[in-house]
Amino acid sequence: MDSPRRIIILMAALLWAQAAAAAGTERTVVELFTSQGCSSCPPADAVAGRLRANPAAIVLSFHVNYWDGPQWQDPFASQASTDRQYAYARALRERSVFTPQMVVNGMQSLVGSEEGAIRYAIAAAGRVALPVQVGLARQPGGGFVLTLAGSPISAELWEVDYVQHTTTQIRGGENGGRKLESYNDVTGVRRLGPFAPGRLSLPALKPPANGLAVIVQTPNLGQVLGASVYEAR
Repeated sequence: MDSPRRIIILMAALLWAQAAAAAGTERTVVELFTSQGCSSCPPADAVAGRLRANPAAIVLSFHVNYWDGPQWQDPFASQASTDRQYAYARALRERSVFTPQMVVNGMQSLVGSEEGAIRYAIAAAGRVALPVQVGLARQPGGGFVLTLAGSPISAELWEVDYVQHTTTQIRGGENGGRKLESYNDVTGVRRLGPFAPGRLSLPALKPPANGLAVIVQTPNLGQVLGASVYEAR
């Protein structure tokens, strides 16, 4: 790694640690759009794995399906993930979609492998107070209670189910012959409805999911206003 790049990443890591330790640090939602069929995506998948160590970040890997072909089909790819990325492209006024892409709190688009820039963005986002408080508690029966607090505001609730860690032997396509690791791979996305302060009950996770995030966002996939996460241990 060249010296300037190393310095940038080290400085970003310091800011990141300071933001995570600060009282009142907000949860920052970091969405990676990736694919097992994309040869430039594994470095970004590795970045997502390292970002998971930040307790102030909620990292989610959305696998798009436009890389799928006869040689390899990503088992995590879905039209819902692809639709989500295209919705961000419209909201952020981007000319096209690309992989790997990171979207931070619904407001900033970055190349998914540019770790220094992503950590700076997370640290900056963590200093901004969010208007919605989101609590997520697992119940003895396996379901969840979602608690929402904050002033009434026009926003939508999203439930995202995911698998925390996956190792896949790729048998074709651009990554054929490689064994890839990925993190917080999304298995389901569901719009829960409009935001309103109060409590909601959510069903238990369906295998293979072992993680759950709830995101409150302005309509049409705008700014993240609050978020919470549960991960099985």
